[in-house]
Amino acid sequence: MATETHGELVDRISAALATIGRRSRLLNDIAWPRSAEDEFFASKCQRLPEIHYEYDWDALRARAEAFESLAASVDGDEHVHSFLRDTVRSFADANRLLLSVGTAEFFKKSRELYGGARTRFAGTNIRNIDLAEHLLDRLRIHGHDGSHPRDDEEEPETWSAERFAEWLRERAKARRPRLELTVVVDAALSAKVIAGRDRVRVRADTTFSEWEAEGLWAHEVETHALTAQNGALQRRASFLSGGGPRSTRTQEGLAVFAELEARRLSPARMQRLATRVKLVGAAEDGADFIDLYRMLIEQGASPRDAFLDAQRVCRGGRVEGGAPFTKDACYLAGMVEVYSFLSAFARGGHRDELAMLLAGRCAIDDLDALVVLRREGILDPPRYVPPWFANWRGLLPYFAFASFSNGLCLTSVEERFAALIGLAGAQRKSDPPPSE
Repeated sequence: MATETHGELVDRISAALATIGRRSRLLNDIAWPRSAEDEFFASKCQRLPEIHYEYDWDALRARAEAFESLAASVDGDEHVHSFLRDTVRSFADANRLLLSVGTAEFFKKSRELYGGARTRFAGTNIRNIDLAEHLLDRLRIHGHDGSHPRDDEEEPETWSAERFAEWLRERAKARRPRLELTVVVDAALSAKVIAGRDRVRVRADTTFSEWEAEGLWAHEVETHALTAQNGALQRRASFLSGGGPRSTRTQEGLAVFAELEARRLSPARMQRLATRVKLVGAAEDGADFIDLYRMLIEQGASPRDAFLDAQRVCRGGRVEGGAPFTKDACYLAGMVEVYSFLSAFARGGHRDELAMLLAGRCAIDDLDALVVLRREGILDPPRYVPPWFANWRGLLPYFAFASFSNGLCLTSVEERFAALIGLAGAQRKSDPPPSE
């Protein structure tokens, strides 16, 4: 094959992907039916769910082979070549993962794609589970005794699913530029909320706090829907509407960072993210679905929330334990990587380059290639940007200050104010619990 220009290569890959067809609906395909939850509670939480996965296995194999063949056709060592090869192979990986559902091989492939509880990240010796345990300790959340941090500023009012759905519709309509978003209330939904590129489904019998609603907006809409819609709008690379499993760590990291930056990452939410990492670790060690469910109940979770979180870890894998879906292990590590990257990159003033991280579903490591393709006019800048990026003037001072404060030793600060911290802790223990 004659040497292709970047533009010719992107056009060829884009056309081929459109011909191969559906790239990945992994999360939808491994989702449990609502009947699994009903049957579990009907058994008084004593019987493992029985999950059966039925796909067009031949079609999955054919797509995986077609993606792999297409990736192998990209010849070259530049950033653009690596980006396109890795992206196409990620679509193949999603299909191969589906081919192994319900087996130990599913866990092996999941860990290769997302990492596991004991995977090290960001070039350090820190494991995902180490970060989770550190955060739980720093938040002083000790799930085994059922205690939770007081949060007197949270609104006690809860919203119905219908009210939350209408709030999402109005919020999307008021946004400028407007995000196209369809919101439906679904009585058959197994999860609390499922968000795609332009549609959000809300479970009919759930409730939401205002704080939770704001966090879901930042995470699901202002990150996941936003990058997917930006990718779909790419004139020559609409395949960026989905990045496959390899983009998950960055995309979830961006979403959690958006919650943090919006001041909507509550202690309870961070506890839940950290606890999910520990659930993955427990499942890796052999804990079955009921073990995970009971762990969460012992930590004070409601039966429904315990079911949903245990389900997240077991979907696609083995409910008997030992072979979990490990995606939940990478959220917090992804946030640390995104925060570290932004801290190093944003304070250099590289706004146009950084914007390309939002131009579609991609990974941080793709930015070299995305910047090259943008400068050559092959990729478009993102139409939609999240509030944290739009507030560029506020972002620069934030990271400039953080670059210094991150180097401070908090141990010496804690020692200086040890008496005050002890006094405050003693007072908190004597306070009556907040009313429900």
